[in-house]
Amino acid sequence: MAPRIPSVYVLLALGVVTFYFYYRNITASVDPAVFTLGRHRPANSTLGFGAIYVVSGPGSPRKEGLVEAANVTELDLTFPELPAWTDEQVHDFRDNEHPEKSTILNGSIKAWLSHHVILHEFLKSDHETCLIMEDDVDWDIRLRTSQIPRAAAAQRALMPPAEEEHFWGHPQDWELLYLGHCGDYFTTVDGKQVGVGVVHPETLEKVAHVLYKDETMPDPTDIHPFTASLLMAFNIPAKTRMVHRSRFPLCTFGYAITRSTAKRLIEDLAPAKEEAGRWKHAYDISILEACRDKGLRCYTVTPELFHHMEGTSLIDGVAKNLAQRPPADRVGTGQVKYRNETSNIGCGFWSGDFRWNGDNEKLAYLREEVGRKGRCLKPGREDDGSVSGRKVPLVAT
Repeated sequence: MAPRIPSVYVLLALGVVTFYFYYRNITASVDPAVFTLGRHRPANSTLGFGAIYVVSGPGSPRKEGLVEAANVTELDLTFPELPAWTDEQVHDFRDNEHPEKSTILNGSIKAWLSHHVILHEFLKSDHETCLIMEDDVDWDIRLRTSQIPRAAAAQRALMPPAEEEHFWGHPQDWELLYLGHCGDYFTTVDGKQVGVGVVHPETLEKVAHVLYKDETMPDPTDIHPFTASLLMAFNIPAKTRMVHRSRFPLCTFGYAITRSTAKRLIEDLAPAKEEAGRWKHAYDISILEACRDKGLRCYTVTPELFHHMEGTSLIDGVAKNLAQRPPADRVGTGQVKYRNETSNIGCGFWSGDFRWNGDNEKLAYLREEVGRKGRCLKPGREDDGSVSGRKVPLVAT
């Protein structure tokens, strides 16, 4: 009879085998395989960051809708007080030695100054990280329960191991996270093509990234045309997002930073004043350049989890006509109106279906059925957001 193997050695062997397959799954999931997510922790009311700060000017017409959406999804938002920027403050921002060479718009200057108020407010706190969002953003009803936990798990897969409390990985290992943007296209955007025929699968293979399944994404035919073209060029399957090192990220609808990042933006990467010979275009372009050219460690979730709503502009305060809008907006406008949803958002708030107008009973119902359970209770929609022939009431009867 063969000698019996002590149980401790059997357990040890099983542990080694288990670790091997677990480690193999994690490493294989990073470039190029799709990251398979197991059970994930739900996000807290600040989405795993120390705080969520909102850039919202005095009397902004967008604040009320944002607060209503935050209540349904149970997000804790902080609104630092912003001044009504004066002509003198706008003038002081410009390079006054060569005013004829300064091309930055007044609205862009006011937005820039407003973001700086948020940066300083963050540094006054004791938070390690924060998320900064503009007040004209939309998000999916499943943001907190599903989308953010999955994106954070994918982000952690790109980072060195960290303690459990670091939901997005240790703040020493990243500096800026693009959760809301108008595209990170790996190339410049000229309003014509950004994906198929411009970039290829090997373009993505050279960039640190993780692909992960996300059933809350819109169907491929409902993705913004620029985004759809990019995903197709990379051969990314339907209902799959990616977290990747930022390449050419545009817009700052929702971005997360660390304390050291805030200091770098204020002091060096995006100071709130033009310098002689260094004329500025917009705040988001300065951050793009910092990510692309100046070593800022930036990561992007594509497609984005926050996108700005159709309507008034944060920069000029009025709706722009189509010809004046950036390429991504021009291309996506028709699709937004057809879908009655914000670009790349599956079941969001822009349509107005989840307004509760001070009715606390309705709010309680929407919190439970929409925010917590993730049911897309819109006319003609299934619970998962897909189109159907049936209509579901918004309030309990």
